Amino acid sequence: MDSSSTPNRVQLDNEEEEFPTPDSGGKRKESPGASGATQNGNKIARILPTRSKIWNHYTRTKENRDKCVCHYCKKKFCCASKSGTSNLLKHLTVCKQYFAHSDGQSSTQQVLDEEGNLADAKVSEDTFREATNEMMVIGELPLAWIEGVAWKHFCNKMKLCKPVSRRTSTRDIVKMYLQRKAAMKKWFKANKQRVSFTTDIWVAQVTRASYMVVTAHYIDASWRLRKLIIGFKHVIDHKGQTISRVLLEVLAEWGINKWFCATVDNATANSSALRRFQSEFASQSEDALVLDGEFMHLRCSAHIINLIVKDGMTDADENVTA
Repeated sequence: MDSSSTPNRVQLDNEEEEFPTPDSGGKRKESPGASGATQNGNKIARILPTRSKIWNHYTRTKENRDKCVCHYCKKKFCCASKSGTSNLLKHLTVCKQYFAHSDGQSSTQQVLDEEGNLADAKVSEDTFREATNEMMVIGELPLAWIEGVAWKHFCNKMKLCKPVSRRTSTRDIVKMYLQRKAAMKKWFKANKQRVSFTTDIWVAQVTRASYMVVTAHYIDASWRLRKLIIGFKHVIDHKGQTISRVLLEVLAEWGINKWFCATVDNATANSSALRRFQSEFASQSEDALVLDGEFMHLRCSAHIINLIVKDGMTDADENVTA
């Protein structure tokens, strides 16, 4: 690509392909000089981006933008902006090559997946959106990524569905979270699973706000160790009374009434919190705790070792610094 190329164009395999830029997402953008007159007094015609879904099947020619080519039979058609696209839509109803392509991509056609089961050959739009949202959550990607040039280019190149906006993706992710949370609550209540938990308080560096996270650890029906964050709560202080109250609220929210043990940092507030928690949680049922909670409180060994090393390094701190 030479220095005369515009920012919206990239040279690929000797063909010039136009990419959308972040500031042109979904907006009609005039070409340079479209709003004013040239030196000769003639106005430059505006080039507007296409919005109709019919352009998934046609491409305008480089020589004349009033002409386009069918992706399937390679026939040329008139496509002047003032004439509309009804003729292009009508051609798809009689194009045999388009029918052959549609049959090959039909959702009714099935193929074997990696596990040997029958699956649809074409991915539906709902499945595409769900997979995109899961990728963003697992990869911890920002919501703005779904509107980025890279993802739009990938979907266009792979003939996938058109990506949704970040607002739509936000609604889908929240909906997915609520559905999976409801399913996990139902599973806990149905199986009456005995769980263990770890908890800690994290302080945000910018706002200095404190957040308490509660992670449940359990064995599923296939004897696999699982962990699940069941609570991420804002707390006003680090007192034992506050920690105990949040633990009881989280367990009541998830319908968990059987507990095994809790692993926490070796802090005085945690010891006070678990004493309060044990006395209140044990009153719910006879089998709420194992051995009346005698071994319920486990101190984090990694935290203890960290404290020992820090204490031992204080004597050598001046020597190490020097």
